[in-house]
Amino acid sequence: MKTFEPESVQLKKGISFVEASAGTGKTYAISMLVLRFVSEKSVAIDRTLVVTYTRAATEELRERIRRKLLEGRDILLGLVSNPDLTMERWAESIIRNGLKSEVLVKLRIALADIDLLAVFTIHGFCQRMLRDQAMESGQLFDARLMTSIQNIEVEVAEDYWRGTVYE
Repeated sequence: MKTFEPESVQLKKGISFVEASAGTGKTYAISMLVLRFVSEKSVAIDRTLVVTYTRAATEELRERIRRKLLEGRDILLGLVSNPDLTMERWAESIIRNGLKSEVLVKLRIALADIDLLAVFTIHGFCQRMLRDQAMESGQLFDARLMTSIQNIEVEVAEDYWRGTVYE
């Protein structure tokens, strides 16, 4: 098995899937991948979607991505004297390829637009798609994603009881 190195893995536009056990550095890897997509592939931050499991994870990811973009900017500006090895390799690659000023512009734009970064839970993403694509999907505009239908089952049973037993 090959070790996943977010600073050097080949970037492909489209869907990237990161799966690993707890505590293995998924958040770090995802924030590094977002930094690389913005700086190397010119992917606008508002064209980036990150989907995770919990609400707490969405907030953590959003903040870590913002910090990673800031860190990348600060390293290229020479404001960080001792970056970690991953960030050092990334910055060396940018500088070696003569892209420093271009990447600084991309990072400034991404940081200015950071509130447009889409970070959702799986349920949140599904609910947004149902709402945003209501016409295309034939769904109601106020459709809600339900994790349990127990309340509906009780309501149906009570309606049946009232209609069948009561006169």
